[in-house]
Amino acid sequence: MNFSNIFPITLALAPLALGVVWKFSNGLSTTHKSIGLTAIGALAGGLIYMRSTLEIEPSILFLASAILLSGFCVIFSQEDKQQTSAIYAPIMIVLGLSLGVLLNQGIVSRIFLGGLLGYIGISQNREQQNSFRTKIIFLHISLAIILSLGSVFIGDSLQMFASLFLAVTFLPLAPFHLPFVGTIKDAKETLSSFWIVVWLIIGLAELRALYSSLSTQMLFTLSLLALVSATYASLASLGQKFNSLFVASATVAHVALVWGLLEVFPSFPKWGIPFGITLAFVMGGVSLAFSFVRQRYGWRTLGKLPGLALPMPRFGVAMVLLVSFALFLPLFPIFSGLMVMPTIVIHDVEIVRISFLFLVVWLGGGWYFLQMLHQTAFGEARSDVPYFDLRLTEFVAVSALLLGAAYSGMIY
Repeated sequence: MNFSNIFPITLALAPLALGVVWKFSNGLSTTHKSIGLTAIGALAGGLIYMRSTLEIEPSILFLASAILLSGFCVIFSQEDKQQTSAIYAPIMIVLGLSLGVLLNQGIVSRIFLGGLLGYIGISQNREQQNSFRTKIIFLHISLAIILSLGSVFIGDSLQMFASLFLAVTFLPLAPFHLPFVGTIKDAKETLSSFWIVVWLIIGLAELRALYSSLSTQMLFTLSLLALVSATYASLASLGQKFNSLFVASATVAHVALVWGLLEVFPSFPKWGIPFGITLAFVMGGVSLAFSFVRQRYGWRTLGKLPGLALPMPRFGVAMVLLVSFALFLPLFPIFSGLMVMPTIVIHDVEIVRISFLFLVVWLGGGWYFLQMLHQTAFGEARSDVPYFDLRLTEFVAVSALLLGAAYSGMIY
């Protein structure tokens, strides 16, 4: 095994080992935060070194950088309290496993993916009750682990279907969205934001590797499934009372655009990956802003704390910017897809289907995002609640995700 193979494994194992040590040891929150931020800085330096020295796809490094930025924002925004120490270990563990998936190939990458899925399954089993939904999620994750580890040893056709199952799990389409929704719902505090980014990034990497193997018939089937998923998730977002489930449903609705446009626009890495990262940052930013309020007041229900923009102006500015960006999310893949499309040759039936998908996501998103903004930022603030605005580190963390979304969607 040469250096070009050892270095990516080392980059993945370093934060993983650090997270495992933190998991089974006690320490000061301030110390964990400083070490975590330093580790992420060192990992960023490692990615820069890989880009200049080793032969690796720029899109893979872009995906890995997105996970690093998300982890940095979550750690940087943590207040120095003893109870926040429990947040740092999962971040480093998931960060290490995710980098292992992205930066390695073959069996090594699949081992890291199996480890990530196993960690998700263990977390689900601990957090959720023994309900029928939980059992379905656990079976789904178990099957994903088997396929991730076994895909290296099976034939090409079966390997393609295994990769497709993993792709629709991590770039969630209904009815394969339950593990994603369950993970976001039960994630502690700010971890939900990090999980959104990690989940979509792994899905983008899976789809990138799979894209060239998809047949015309499979693309057509996926576009129909995307339309169904977008409609279902948009309606689910309108009916959600809990902020975590709202963000998860809105994410599933917008992810459908990636799948629905595969049949139309070529060169998925050039338009799909930037859009997917933009989507992950925006939804991660919304989840992060919600988690800050939830840490203060235990608030999980939309509408329970209206009028936050006046007593919490930083929060109000952050939510207005996030929702404004989210309202235009469906336009990004259209524009970037047209830029890489040499000619437009689309049948009338495809135009109708794609237009309907676009309208479902855009109009649905416009409705439920504006409704969410009205329920949180605007209205009359409660007189019985002592309001505390976002700290500077929290506002910077959300702003960094917004800047990352703007760079990915408009510049990259």
